[in-house]
Amino acid sequence: MPALAAPTEVAAFASGSRITVTWSAVTGATRYRVATRLKNGLTPLRWRESTANVSPYTIPRWYALSGRQHEIRVAAMDADRQSPWSDPVTTTAPALPSAPAGKAGIDIPPPYAVGDIVQATLREPPGKRTPWRWLVCDPDGSGCRPLPLNDPPGPHVIGSEERGKLLQVQADYNEGGVWYAATVVLGIVGAAAPAPVPELAACPPYPQGHRLSRFPDPAKMPDGAWGADTTLATHLHAMRSRSVGIPWDDAGGGAVEPLCYDLLVVTPWGRFALIDPGGNVAYLDGRVPMNSAAVRAHPNRSVFRFDRFRVADVLLKRRSATRWDVFITHHHFTGECVRFRLSSTTILREGGRFTLSPSWRTVFDADPCLPFHYRDGHQAGGRMLMDGADHLLVVIGDHDQRTTPQDPYSHLGKLVRIHIGTGDTETLASGLRNPQGFARDEDGNLWETEHGPRGGDELNLLRPGGNYGWPVVTYGVWRYGPRIYRPRAKAFARHDGFARPVFAWMPSIGISSVVVNDESWFPHWKDDLLIGSLSGHRGSSGHSLFRVRRNGTDVQYVERIEVGYRIRDIAQMPDGRIALLSDDGRVHFLSRLHYAYCDELTRPGEEAYAIDCNSGG
Repeated sequence: MPALAAPTEVAAFASGSRITVTWSAVTGATRYRVATRLKNGLTPLRWRESTANVSPYTIPRWYALSGRQHEIRVAAMDADRQSPWSDPVTTTAPALPSAPAGKAGIDIPPPYAVGDIVQATLREPPGKRTPWRWLVCDPDGSGCRPLPLNDPPGPHVIGSEERGKLLQVQADYNEGGVWYAATVVLGIVGAAAPAPVPELAACPPYPQGHRLSRFPDPAKMPDGAWGADTTLATHLHAMRSRSVGIPWDDAGGGAVEPLCYDLLVVTPWGRFALIDPGGNVAYLDGRVPMNSAAVRAHPNRSVFRFDRFRVADVLLKRRSATRWDVFITHHHFTGECVRFRLSSTTILREGGRFTLSPSWRTVFDADPCLPFHYRDGHQAGGRMLMDGADHLLVVIGDHDQRTTPQDPYSHLGKLVRIHIGTGDTETLASGLRNPQGFARDEDGNLWETEHGPRGGDELNLLRPGGNYGWPVVTYGVWRYGPRIYRPRAKAFARHDGFARPVFAWMPSIGISSVVVNDESWFPHWKDDLLIGSLSGHRGSSGHSLFRVRRNGTDVQYVERIEVGYRIRDIAQMPDGRIALLSDDGRVHFLSRLHYAYCDELTRPGEEAYAIDCNSGG
């Protein structure tokens, strides 16, 4: 049976208060699909689709926005098939009368700066209305483009690209059979005014001669101890690697985070351990509330993938010299379905003793809740960053639910900003697959490492409003067996029409965590990105640490440093050492092996190793 042809001679024009679309009839078609979206020019917005029987067709009024440019495309359909989409055409929606005074307003008055949260309200009348749309315009009100955010009335976090721009919000609504355009002009965004961050006193040292107190663990896990030293050769630094082992859960996942002089380790199934500077390991009472016992008791537990039910990340926020807030992203079994959750508790220190509070609080639950037979926690994502004093940024994976990254009503496949106190959220970016790393550089840029399909591992620069394309576009393919699966885009193995990665790996490296290196221990790597990798596929460069040299937001080159194990997470200690968590439960601490550098690059106390550069010694 021949394929249906795409409609031709597609045209769109204003008709009264609506948009009318015409096209040529397609032989064999029984109906047509008409899709409409606002014209953005930078990042694709969501298409809104409706079904038509014949041409001409009038687009529903709530799919268009008064006075704004729209793209329209048409596809032919029969009982079993759909043709390719026609090339889009552009038209401007008819201008509607302005809403009466008092119908729309601003919750938070100007002035506004980058990083501020703003919200507009519409005293919604009975009947239908279009979604709210945030518009960024030139200062004179021209050149407006819509932001590809979730439909308000949720709040909007002003991004850096909006500085100096006029911010507007618009929605059209129907009252008494008449359509009106409700527009709120919020004003021009000024320069950022960062809130002052109070300085905390340095962590108190351990009492003289003190070793970490040890606490009994229910599993009676033994203490760790330094393994044999190994060396790693790199282009600019020779390194010593010392490792310590922790009994590990049979699952991928887990995370590490510096806790003053110690390293906090959270295992995939939620146990807590501390490694002190001497390589001694202590275990804390308490576990992440994942409700794993209920999973094991479930009558259908044989269909459950325990190795993908996991802790994704840990983040500490220091409140005082002796108290930290602990944030954990993890899976939680509700008794009926599996949630991706953000939970919080506290850690207290008294002398050399650390105590984990048993009181846990649920900060945020991602939607949707996944069915019990769900098997794909390996695409959970979950890395976190603080964003000011009261918010967290979380990158959430699609959990192999491939429609969710482009679904504005799902948290999966998104960059989400969460208020720590209220749990209120805003989606800042979409189209993510499996974010494995998340870091902020000194200029405030957000770097994300994304585990894609084969040939699709990416280093992304996340920006508010960005759509990163999954699953519509990717450089990779699904080839995990005899079949090759491809994304929906016509241009295969390209990234057209969406925000492109800064760098991609071909073949995939099984990309994982990322940190921005400081200069304290590895001065020649100052500001470089250090990126981990898992196993990768045959022919890839997995089991390695990658050093990415950048110039601002441009990648200059990438150095591969083979380590021989799967790197799950990376952290940089306060003294500059690099801690690598491997999937077998070992933590590898990397430090400089030699100190033969010029005086200005020598660490305090290492002057005896300095070279006189002028003499060439």
